[in-house]
Amino acid sequence: MPGNPTYGKEEKKVIKVHKKAYEEARDTAGRDSVIWDVILPDLLAFYNRTNHPRATAVEGDGGIVKELKEWTSNNWRNTGTVKETKEMKVNIATIVERMFRDRVNKTLHDLADVEELGQNSQREFQLRNRAIKMVRESLSSEEMVAVHAEKTRVAASGHPAEKQCA
Repeated sequence: MPGNPTYGKEEKKVIKVHKKAYEEARDTAGRDSVIWDVILPDLLAFYNRTNHPRATAVEGDGGIVKELKEWTSNNWRNTGTVKETKEMKVNIATIVERMFRDRVNKTLHDLADVEELGQNSQREFQLRNRAIKMVRESLSSEEMVAVHAEKTRVAASGHPAEKQCA
């Protein structure tokens, strides 16, 4: 069974009773404790009650524990550590450039000669941050509120899928 642990309907009933405790565990040690101290004894008791072939397994059998760890990590997401996840650091210039791309490009063209741009030239890269800063400084208070709201959203949930790398 290693590699793809599967449990029958009755076994899952025994295991799933402890889902909340597993998901609320704060760290790996807490999740291991739920598996060793709570789920494993109940599962072994079930095996003994039903004369399951695994009833002869000893409590310290690493194979059963390994399968339980695999199954729980594949099927349950622990909420205890999700709350502790740090927000992604987001550069406000990235948000301004994405939200006001047309203004940034117009400012960029105003700062440089047209023939210098569009070829990913070094000059374009040097001027892009300056153009973004100029656009940012020209934003109205309502636009800045929208920029900060987008920055907060991206920090919490990530960049839009179409902007992410493959």
